[in-house]
Amino acid sequence: MRAPSECCRGYANVLHRSLLVAGLVLVGGGAHADEGAGTSLAVPPTRSWWDGTPWGDPDRGFNWYPEPRPEAKATPEAKPQRAKTIAEMTSLEDVEKALRRLRGVAILNPTEDNVHEYLAAQQWVMARSSVFADTARRVVWKHPDVDYNARSPVANSARYEDNLRRARAVHASVADLGRDYGLLFVARADCPYCHDQAPILRRFERSYHMPVMAISLDGGPIPSFPDARADNGILAAITHGEGVQVVPAVFLVKRATNEAVPLGVGVIAADDLAERIRVLTRTEPGEEF
Repeated sequence: MRAPSECCRGYANVLHRSLLVAGLVLVGGGAHADEGAGTSLAVPPTRSWWDGTPWGDPDRGFNWYPEPRPEAKATPEAKPQRAKTIAEMTSLEDVEKALRRLRGVAILNPTEDNVHEYLAAQQWVMARSSVFADTARRVVWKHPDVDYNARSPVANSARYEDNLRRARAVHASVADLGRDYGLLFVARADCPYCHDQAPILRRFERSYHMPVMAISLDGGPIPSFPDARADNGILAAITHGEGVQVVPAVFLVKRATNEAVPLGVGVIAADDLAERIRVLTRTEPGEEF
């Protein structure tokens, strides 16, 4: 059996040889790295001892008691964004979309909470509409350029007087047109509405001094117009070949040129006929609106 000193010397020799071999390996690896410059796989030093290796960071060292391992920082979870309420929205388009969504949810799932949420949102929209309506009328009172009452009074007394003035102007205008224009009344003997329209046109003729000529499509008698004529092609001429399909029908005809303007079909009151004639002959589209 070997003495303890001999065992220690043997273990020391073995350890010495192992360290020499390890040193040669490290030196050989370094030489290889130098020969392959530009292709080194060395990892740059890291901030923490725990994140590196002695092969990538020569300054790391073999520490038996390193600094404590840093704790991993927890990534904060993103908080879900709260949906805006209708009262917080600033776009009418967003409000309309939200209201449609709430209505759809309430209809498809009519729980008390869903219905209440929809009704509350609708009530808020109605309240905003009321504020708009109240503000709008105040603006109208303050600014005559947007006040329709300045152009056409709505008070009953003013409307009555305005109607009288308009009626006198219409009567004078239509009576003046009677020198150059006449009415063409198209009817049938078997048409009850034609019988209703005929006496109205007779009174119109006497009141406005505008002649009326009656055309009987079926050749039968027309009340109030015993001299009604059969159609001899005049209707095709004034309607550009289309003819008259619905009776009673009334046309305004310029006698010098036989130009005709339809005034309407069905039973038309005398005042309404006069107003239509005035509008078609004395005004342009949109002039009075």
